[in-house]
Amino acid sequence: MRDWGSLPPEARVLLACARLELTDADRDALAQALAAGPDWAWLTDLAERHGLRPLLYRHLDAVAPERVPRQTLVDLWTHHERRALTNRLMADELLRVLGVLDSAGIQALPYKGPALAASLYGDLALREFGDLDILLRPNQVLAAKAVLRAHGYHPLYDLTPAVEAAFLASRAQYHLVMVHGESSISVELHWMTDPDFPVERIDDPRWWAEQEQVAMAGGRVRCFSNRDLLLVLCLHGSKHHWTGLGWLVDVAELARRQSSADWDWILARARAMACERRLALGLHLAGEYLGAPLPPDVRRHAAAVSAVPELARELSATWFTHERHTWGPVSSLRLNLKLDDRPRQRFRHVANVLFTPSLAEWSAWPLPRILHVLYLPLRLVRLLWKYGTKTATQGHPADHP
Repeated sequence: MRDWGSLPPEARVLLACARLELTDADRDALAQALAAGPDWAWLTDLAERHGLRPLLYRHLDAVAPERVPRQTLVDLWTHHERRALTNRLMADELLRVLGVLDSAGIQALPYKGPALAASLYGDLALREFGDLDILLRPNQVLAAKAVLRAHGYHPLYDLTPAVEAAFLASRAQYHLVMVHGESSISVELHWMTDPDFPVERIDDPRWWAEQEQVAMAGGRVRCFSNRDLLLVLCLHGSKHHWTGLGWLVDVAELARRQSSADWDWILARARAMACERRLALGLHLAGEYLGAPLPPDVRRHAAAVSAVPELARELSATWFTHERHTWGPVSSLRLNLKLDDRPRQRFRHVANVLFTPSLAEWSAWPLPRILHVLYLPLRLVRLLWKYGTKTATQGHPADHP
């Protein structure tokens, strides 16, 4: 595990609490960080930024409530109670959505959100999430959309049929967002977990049969197997450049559940999918900062993958800044290219950024199918206008392509 001595006490408190259960060493690290006198306003802001307020409250209340200012503890408790209620309502809604989809003959697999909180944390209140992610077969997405429309949901972007068909067929797109008209709960209908690295074999009935079930809010839901889920979470975290430590907690806790056979499968699968660097980065960060119980050979492998230590230093340097760090499009593109294992992936990534239309173009200019070729120049014009204007306004090269 990385030596935390150079980090401010606020960061050390947060890292000590970023886990489900505390060891004696974790308690000692937490006590030392608390003795250093953390800035409580900054600490709670960091916890909110990283999605760790539930775990921060859980461990501070259990280990050292007398060392926490009363108002801070009350605020954390209040957030915990509200989060518990919100998460339970979203879990109930997930069961309702899965029920109406099942009644329509649509097979669905929820992941992240309440399904992950139930399966990995054992307590809906301990993990923060904001929407419901559901994986479907591609040929059932429109049917699922129609079912949800009949139950109070509407698309976040109401596309014309021709544009929607192009959107669903696009290699760069992988989910459709629906929002409930009354509760404002958002449901993401996925036909892939990742457009470049889909872990699932979604059209294979045997793959569906291999997936597990977990108890959640009085019902049972299908979920990813642990080894599939570890890949899904590392790919998701790398796509977002691990800006939230809460995602890393998921990886660290899930690592505890892997057998030696699982690790062999996971590493081989990542090599076959050409996402070895993205997996290794998540494992390396989880091991270095959260003490994830990785087998020694897996830990050595993750640290030895090209560019991983360098990427880990660059990303972790943004976690505990006073100002929230945001990765602009230029820096984000640069990081994504460093995360790619192969030159061919980098070329494809740049081509997608420059030439593949997004919802911005499709919703702004709903062209008939015969004119869809115009989306390529429209995207280039939009990118030049958006970022060229920003560069001119700022007076220096913008970090946002």
